[in-house]
Amino acid sequence: MRIKQNIFSIWGSLHLIFVFLICADSAYVKYCRFYNIPQNVIKQKAGNMLLYNTPLLVYGKLTGTGVGYGFFAPNVKSSGLFIGDCDGQQIMPKFNSFESAMRFSTLSSTISDDMFIQTSANDTTKALIDKCSDAIYKAIAVKMYNQNNCVQDTLYLSYNIIMFPTLKQYASGMHDYSLFKTKELRIIKKAND
Repeated sequence: MRIKQNIFSIWGSLHLIFVFLICADSAYVKYCRFYNIPQNVIKQKAGNMLLYNTPLLVYGKLTGTGVGYGFFAPNVKSSGLFIGDCDGQQIMPKFNSFESAMRFSTLSSTISDDMFIQTSANDTTKALIDKCSDAIYKAIAVKMYNQNNCVQDTLYLSYNIIMFPTLKQYASGMHDYSLFKTKELRIIKKAND
């Protein structure tokens, strides 16, 4: 019995260390990509040698620990995207820092949460949530159009949920995600705007 406990403790510790290292490496790589910073060659080689060798890649795939952040964890909702239309081209919000991108991501998550809350809310709460979300959508649309120097008279902004294929669809060859438009806003600019 004692030997089983020791083996489990050792395995559990190594498992948690592996999860931590995968997440730390993933965060470092994303940080470097976001800020266009070249990765430290020594850190990159050490990470590849330590984390991305065949036994650990197989272990990561079998246990799900190789994906970092628990991407396909149960009860984790899909992300949402704000997409605008500027003279027939799709536009997205632009950010000057990682922190502002993270705050905007949190806002997107909150908007997704509000959609689910509305199904169980009373009429007064729904109306208030709708007014607040419309004000937020308008502010985002105006910011996106100013960032992209759009000159059209009508602004379009939609909020889209990212839909990933089911395991069955993925196995049959469908690997791309799709966008499910949940709300679209059209704003007509006034002559003095």
